Amino acid sequence: MKALGIVLGACVLTLGAAWAENHEGGEESDGMQFVPVETYTCNYVDGKGPEDLDKATAFWNKWADENGMDNYYAITVTPVYHGAETFDVGWLGVWPSGAEMGKSGDLWMAKGSEAASKFAEVVKCETHSNFATTQMKEPPDTDPDNFLLAFSDCDVRDAEAWDQVMEGMGQWSAHQAERGYKNGTWMMFAAYGGGDEEFDFKLVESYDTMTALGEAYDMYGSGGDWAVRGEMLGDSVSCDASRLYMATVRRRSAEE
Repeated sequence: MKALGIVLGACVLTLGAAWAENHEGGEESDGMQFVPVETYTCNYVDGKGPEDLDKATAFWNKWADENGMDNYYAITVTPVYHGAETFDVGWLGVWPSGAEMGKSGDLWMAKGSEAASKFAEVVKCETHSNFATTQMKEPPDTDPDNFLLAFSDCDVRDAEAWDQVMEGMGQWSAHQAERGYKNGTWMMFAAYGGGDEEFDFKLVESYDTMTALGEAYDMYGSGGDWAVRGEMLGDSVSCDASRLYMATVRRRSAEE
């Protein structure tokens, strides 16, 4: 709860007026909007693999259809670039609001035991976490079935630096849009399931293809945008090297 408490308690109140100016075009907005995102990190049970997970997911999707769970978006992720400590497969689910998250949770606890057992036969999940997530840059309107997600852990210098962090992140997202970066960007703040986080937020970027990722790589590196981002954010925040994952859509939400 460390990061969520800092941001929602001390930071957001002081940023309300600044955030009213849309970070990508100067249009007025209603302020920072957060949606709940859950993540699982899992390893396959001995003798099980991706095909078994596909079958468990198909059973769950049928259960979700029969029980009217329409406002839940889900993907699985598999590591592409990673360190020594990683996992076989991850699950990321998104609701459009906390109210929808609560309805889904009640439904799952009341009727989801059989579907849960199908997953338990295939994977053992070491973590289950929840993040309050806000979008900084909208991704291209392509909605692919497979795409890339890059995750970095970020530390803010001190509580007084949050204003610069949020303003700088908004400026950087606007600069990326102007330059033609083909990515989406989100900030994720730990809410539930952790307790020993060594970061203030996770910075997440999506790319439809490796080609789009490579183009961004060139613009940021050889194109000099690393210096532009540095000017905007200064020493207010530091992020570690990104972990890159291939994402596969498992369920689409009725609400965007």
